[in-house]
Amino acid sequence: MRRPGISLRAILIVVAATPVNAYWMTYTYWHFGHYVGPGIIYYNCVVYLVGLVCVNSVLRRWRPRWVFSVGELLTIYLLLSLATAWCNVDFLSDLPEAISNPFWFATPSNQWDELVLPYLPGWLTVSDPEVISGLFEGYSTVYRGRVVLAWLGPALWLSAMVSALMLAFVCLSSIFRRRWSDEDKLLFPAAMVPLQVADRRHGLFRSRVLWVGLLLAAGIEALNTIHGLVPAVPGIPFYLDPGPYIQGLHPWNAIRQVAMGIEPMMVAVCYLMPLDLTFSLWFFNLMFKAQLILATHFAWTTNIYTGFPYIDNQSLGGFIALLASVLWLGRSYLRQVVRKVLGLRSVLDDSGEAFSYRGAVIGLLVALGFLIYFFSRGGMTAPLTLAWAAYFLLLGLAVTRIRAQLAPTTFELWWIGPNHVLPMVIGTKSMSREAQGMMWITYPVTRGFNNNPQPWTLEGFKLAESGRMNRGRLAWLMVAITPVAAMSVFWATLHIAYGGGVGSNADPEADHHALDVPELLANALANPAGPDYSALAAVGAGVVSTVALMALKLRFVGWPLHPVALPIACAWATDWYLPAIFTAWLIKAAIMRYGGLRLHRQALTFFLGVIVGSAIVVFLRTIISWIVDVPLSPE
Repeated sequence: MRRPGISLRAILIVVAATPVNAYWMTYTYWHFGHYVGPGIIYYNCVVYLVGLVCVNSVLRRWRPRWVFSVGELLTIYLLLSLATAWCNVDFLSDLPEAISNPFWFATPSNQWDELVLPYLPGWLTVSDPEVISGLFEGYSTVYRGRVVLAWLGPALWLSAMVSALMLAFVCLSSIFRRRWSDEDKLLFPAAMVPLQVADRRHGLFRSRVLWVGLLLAAGIEALNTIHGLVPAVPGIPFYLDPGPYIQGLHPWNAIRQVAMGIEPMMVAVCYLMPLDLTFSLWFFNLMFKAQLILATHFAWTTNIYTGFPYIDNQSLGGFIALLASVLWLGRSYLRQVVRKVLGLRSVLDDSGEAFSYRGAVIGLLVALGFLIYFFSRGGMTAPLTLAWAAYFLLLGLAVTRIRAQLAPTTFELWWIGPNHVLPMVIGTKSMSREAQGMMWITYPVTRGFNNNPQPWTLEGFKLAESGRMNRGRLAWLMVAITPVAAMSVFWATLHIAYGGGVGSNADPEADHHALDVPELLANALANPAGPDYSALAAVGAGVVSTVALMALKLRFVGWPLHPVALPIACAWATDWYLPAIFTAWLIKAAIMRYGGLRLHRQALTFFLGVIVGSAIVVFLRTIISWIVDVPLSPE
């Protein structure tokens, strides 16, 4: 009996697992500082998928009628990956603190009572001192009527907002799917992991090469886990922090992110990327570091984060150039989409898409309409809201395209979200104080793109092809799981924080992330300014540099520098993964040069085994940490 790709039991499993997954992610992060991996692949979801494959092996022998189909496995993997993205660190998990800490940390010295608090939307914040005291001091419980009611309203409103964003995401992916997947035939490298694991026809687990990689990675991770429990047992260090050695060395201390890691899983994930992309990533990363060092040495800058050489703004220019080129090359396709929407004669057939093109446009308009209503309640005008949404969605569309084509490890993109770029373009003088308060209170949603779910929507449609899943049903499921995930992360964060207090978080930077909201808002309100022409010039430089790289890539065969690497090379996460990126490039270059395509395919299987083996042991490590109440992440 052939089971449908999307079944009731698969949906029920996801709905039941989402709150549990949110609690597990939040608990292990707060208590032990554990992360669930890069935004390109989440190790917890890999473990869930491998676990279901193991269950399938048992069912196939004893209850063949209960076996999960490939479509069911991919549905569960995709929806839990989306839920993980929404619940992840530096995303929705920061919202409970962000909408309450301006009131808790307001003091006469920072003058937030006069400067910030009057311009925050009361219906979207929690200000009652008796309610938020438990969040920040701990030794309390969220399960009291007054506390629940205070948090319920903002949680529901914010869940509705991100659900509207997800509707816009799936509508855009439905419009561009045919062009990017069928016509451009993008490879979707990140989809290789779930497809190879879920479909037994690939014979992945029958490969000896896979088991070599799996056991090697699992053995290394297990050794480090034992080292955490028994320090006398030597471990294999994955992390390097030269910060203490260069802290006082001017100008070398201008490098923004010094600590680096070389985990086996990250090397394996980087191996999935094209060779020229990995080379370009570490090359441009070192180039940006050189810019910071030179600017500091010659005293050209007073702030390496938001001042000259404006490397984040150069990154933004790169994304603008890449998106513009993709839209320009697809202009004939988009023209046919418009004709289809208007009911005119078109060569496109949208019967197999998640939504018809007209339905996708209507869905996009509905999402934008709700966002206009949502932000207008807080004081933002309709044009400003449309600018905010258009920028956020288009930047996400560029990230979606790049992930589908090349699958780089990260899209962190701090400092170039709409909250930073709109004031840079139009100036804060032209924005009301209420509008700025509304925009910054939702800052955790737009701060970075490393865990933005938009790229997962297009990848979900790619998985639907192999799993024989109905794209329309899958699209609605992706929208439906969003409020479940959002409410789950609110519950998990409040449940844990009210027990131990915000200060109990194992990540020393966690409080700072949430405090960005009142601090950045206070700075904007206290120092109104016009457009930042220096930063805009850096954006222009990024556009020109990326266009030049694209021209060189097209003109010269074998040109080594990939234009996509320029806008993502300055990300903090790229700094962290730099040794892993370099190692993956070195290994892949040697294999392609001396072993050819045959050895490359075997190495690909080996590194898939490394991903699976690392994911399993790291997942088990978090469980052991919870049991013994000791952080076991190797340092």
